[in-house]
Amino acid sequence: MKLKALSFAVATGIVLALSFFVATLIVHLQGGGAHLNLMHRLCPGYCVSVGGCFLGLLYGFVYGFLFGGLLALLYNSMSGEKA
Repeated sequence: MKLKALSFAVATGIVLALSFFVATLIVHLQGGGAHLNLMHRLCPGYCVSVGGCFLGLLYGFVYGFLFGGLLALLYNSMSGEKA
């Protein structure tokens, strides 16, 4: 069975975006954390704050979309199934 690359990419993007958002919000409400602050190396402008929640949402969707799309394309190319 082949995966629909676009659908898989969007779903992966949404899941990762929500994960970044919730993780940032929880850490912000707990007073901040050094481990999540390291994300600013991959995501310019990101910080553990309310604004960072929304920026993490954006970066999470973009990274999830790209990763999910590539993963679906790789899976489809290795599945051996014809279109």
